[in-house]
Amino acid sequence: MLTPTEYYRDPEVRERIAEYCGGTAREPELCTAEYIVGYGEALLGIPAPEPYISTPLAGFNAILEKGLDFFRSIWDKVHLLGLLDIEYLNLDYPGEVYFDQVTTFKKIEPVYQSILSIYREYGIQPLTIMTGQGYHFSFQIQSGTKTALMLEDVGLLNQSLIKKYPGTLSQRHRPVSLRYGQAYDGMGRVMECFAHRIIKETVGRTDLPLLITDVSIGIGQHGREGISLDLSCFGDPVYMRDCRCAFSTHQKHKVQRWKVGDAIADGTPIQIAIPRKDLSLPETLALRRHFHNAAEYAAGVECFIPDSTVSFKNLIEDYQGSGLYKFHQWFDSEKQHPPEKWGETYDRMNYLDVPPCVRRPLEQPNDLLLKPTNLQTLTRCLLARGWHPRHIAGLVTSRWVNGPGWPPDQWKHFDAASRANFYVRIFSGLLAVGLDEMVDHNCVSHQEKGNCPQPFCGYNLADYRWDGKF
Repeated sequence: MLTPTEYYRDPEVRERIAEYCGGTAREPELCTAEYIVGYGEALLGIPAPEPYISTPLAGFNAILEKGLDFFRSIWDKVHLLGLLDIEYLNLDYPGEVYFDQVTTFKKIEPVYQSILSIYREYGIQPLTIMTGQGYHFSFQIQSGTKTALMLEDVGLLNQSLIKKYPGTLSQRHRPVSLRYGQAYDGMGRVMECFAHRIIKETVGRTDLPLLITDVSIGIGQHGREGISLDLSCFGDPVYMRDCRCAFSTHQKHKVQRWKVGDAIADGTPIQIAIPRKDLSLPETLALRRHFHNAAEYAAGVECFIPDSTVSFKNLIEDYQGSGLYKFHQWFDSEKQHPPEKWGETYDRMNYLDVPPCVRRPLEQPNDLLLKPTNLQTLTRCLLARGWHPRHIAGLVTSRWVNGPGWPPDQWKHFDAASRANFYVRIFSGLLAVGLDEMVDHNCVSHQEKGNCPQPFCGYNLADYRWDGKF
């Protein structure tokens, strides 16, 4: 049995990882990824929230020699990356995807096939990688092309992010072009529309609910399980997000044993992020836990992220003709109150207008207001109270920035306004186009999710319903 370090010494494995970073293992400094990241057990104990290191491309070999999971930046020197991450969620048994991978991935399979089918309609052939909990679908767009300009036209940057992108803190070894940042925001909006189509076209193909981001799930046929269409990378500055590389190891369950339990952490081997390509599901599952066979497979494939510059224009045009695009225009039309006005505006909200499950995260924002489920419930309720979604995002921003309990550097590298706008836009957009019918927006479901702080409070969540008109 090879160790991760021994596995990484295979030249074909190293070459495939470098290809996913946009270059070659012989000269990793010439890869087009802006930076790389290592994550894993070897870093446990470092003074950071998660055991990871971020390094320029010159650290390519060092990450591999430490046997770490290998990630590349979404930020790229010459491309815009399109990324969709789907993951199986199970609130009752978080380690289920490791314990019974065959059954779990069979549940994911109809969604996987549906996504590929929709991509094919647009002429897009993404590189698909089986991860620990699902799949990554990736493609890229050439910067400076008509397609990139179209993404700039539909994107929008917050003033706070306009101030941050020219700096060089954190992973920013050089400033982010404002045009690149705006195109990245545009990519997020188009992928949001793409996620809507996935939800529509998988109805009847799976028993599991499809969610955008990791919101809590009510009790279904097999417990509290679902599939997340994770677009959260587009809610943060591009310099703060990365993605696991093809043929990287996957040892998240070893690190997060507090989440999956000691039995899963100790009993499940380190896995491998296998590019599925033409492999069947059983073939892919067999390779992901066998270092030697995975290395042999690496010798026969390429892992450059596919270029979809021409074909992606069709997806952008579909977005521009959608109801979601109209909603985004309405969302962007309203101006939020500036920070100097928060004391006269957002801070004066009457918390008695909303139930305790909404009020409590506003009063204790760290970390309750960071949880997507609480943001979803807040958005649903305040829309019903007549709030414009842009001002809901402004309220969230004010509580993230000025609320109690935050460390002074909480938003030094991330951006509160951008993240708040992203989540509120996602949740209100689902309502605006009729995809969120709010079947779980009631007190019983909220209790089943584990998000009710005060049963029999005198409020009724079901009374807070927005008709989606704007």
